[in-house]
Amino acid sequence: MEPSFAEDFPYSLYRSTVPTMTYEEYRPFIARFQEFVEPDVVPISKVNNLFAPGLPAFVAHSSGTSGGLPKWFAKYGLHPNGKRTCCAVMENVGPKISDGTICAIGSYLSKKVLMLTDPNGETVTRIPVCPVSTGTARVHSGREVSRDRSLRLLKGPNLTSPFAVLFIQNFKTFMIMNILFALADRQLACISCVFATVFRDFYRIMEENWDLLIHSIEIGVIPDLEGLDDLKEHLQVCLPPSNPRRADELRAVGRDTATDGWMKRLWPNLRRIVATTSGAYATIVPEVCPCVIHLGSDIEIHGMGITATESYYALPYHSLDAERYRLSEGDDFVEFLPLGEDREPSLLRPPWEVVAGESYEIFLTTHDGLWRYAVGDIVTVVGFDPKDGQPVIRFTGRTSGDFRLQHTVIPEKEVIDAIRAAQTYTGAIAEFTATADFRKLDVCHGFFIELHNELGPEACLAPEIVKAHLCSANFNYAKDIEGGRVGPPTVRVVRKGTFMEYREWKITQMGTGLVQTKVPIVTWDKEMVAWLEERVDTEL
Repeated sequence: MEPSFAEDFPYSLYRSTVPTMTYEEYRPFIARFQEFVEPDVVPISKVNNLFAPGLPAFVAHSSGTSGGLPKWFAKYGLHPNGKRTCCAVMENVGPKISDGTICAIGSYLSKKVLMLTDPNGETVTRIPVCPVSTGTARVHSGREVSRDRSLRLLKGPNLTSPFAVLFIQNFKTFMIMNILFALADRQLACISCVFATVFRDFYRIMEENWDLLIHSIEIGVIPDLEGLDDLKEHLQVCLPPSNPRRADELRAVGRDTATDGWMKRLWPNLRRIVATTSGAYATIVPEVCPCVIHLGSDIEIHGMGITATESYYALPYHSLDAERYRLSEGDDFVEFLPLGEDREPSLLRPPWEVVAGESYEIFLTTHDGLWRYAVGDIVTVVGFDPKDGQPVIRFTGRTSGDFRLQHTVIPEKEVIDAIRAAQTYTGAIAEFTATADFRKLDVCHGFFIELHNELGPEACLAPEIVKAHLCSANFNYAKDIEGGRVGPPTVRVVRKGTFMEYREWKITQMGTGLVQTKVPIVTWDKEMVAWLEERVDTEL
């Protein structure tokens, strides 16, 4: 019997007749949400039943990491079968803990709130434009933007931070408040965030503001920080009163994040970190592990799933496996295009036709109105789930992360692998980005890196190691080097904390989500490059 894409719609017909799409085909329709009759006011007749029945629960905006303005996507909340992967992701973000509390680092801030009006100009509903993590959390918990003012007065069960923290706009203040309420709670069992970089920012900011945090816990007073404004009184109500005993306990542990088991000493009950640690975020793990290991008993690091703005289309194959994912059954439909093939509709393969060991570009058909959409993710099929045969995949990169220079396209994975190879000589690399380096006559592949600790004694060999790795992995790059079409790669070391400062700068500049802003693997943003060049400590 032929597989069906939907009821009475054979997949072979769908495969041969429905074209692929990119954001350019989607843009004219989503633009209706930006055709204001007044600022942020949209007639409901323009957008009702646009991508799916009814109105979206929210409009998700991307972080703009790939360059250009953030993209908008209408998101319709729960679909009729009630099995959206976002629910499973939210269960990963906020696991059920019976004997402890959770520090869930999230934000409810919106870029704007759209007012949808009827023919008489009366407001029918309000829809936030926000990061997908924010919108998903709202849908999952039923917290609409109309309730925000009353929500600021509350604190959820088993959560360390009151809801008022969700509305802080200043990034540094937002992080300090999450840390303060977490430190005040000795029963903390889980720290949850979207990306591993957020977790690293969490403990670096803790270290930088240690004395302020301990003093606030000791006297039971919220400090005066930028951006608190009228939220401070709601936060003060939720902070435990003067607690010198807890302050002394924390002082005895100290602020040295490099000490083995440091976090376990701060929170004896801590046993789980939830964050994305695959792909480019894997470089964070070597820095994180020394902080969480204690007497041979590790705090578990749990993955979240593949959380693209367009769709949460895959979940961790195992909660402790940061590399492998399985497709979400009964949710959005995933198709696979073999790498190197043209984007012809007939060449896309359904999950039951993929081959283990092969790499593919992902295309999505979603309940939110995307059809055969090129999401830009590249995955490798590593096997199949014995329970139901669903493909098990490894995320290997983004098409937007490919490094295109002269005659060569270097895939994102090869860029990441080259940086990992250089770590043998530089010391562990916390974060990096790559760009074209035009400072010399021969353009070359340039890398900005930030280290976990001190520069290694043989760090000067790093550029040669990067070149050797890329030449070995990429024939065209080797020919470009040999023919003098590109110069040897450059490696510049930026001061510690630079990429955290970049995220803060990007949030302020673009108004992107507090916990969604990412550092691109490859950037062509001249403003970002100039900003990084001002923070270079040394060139190898």
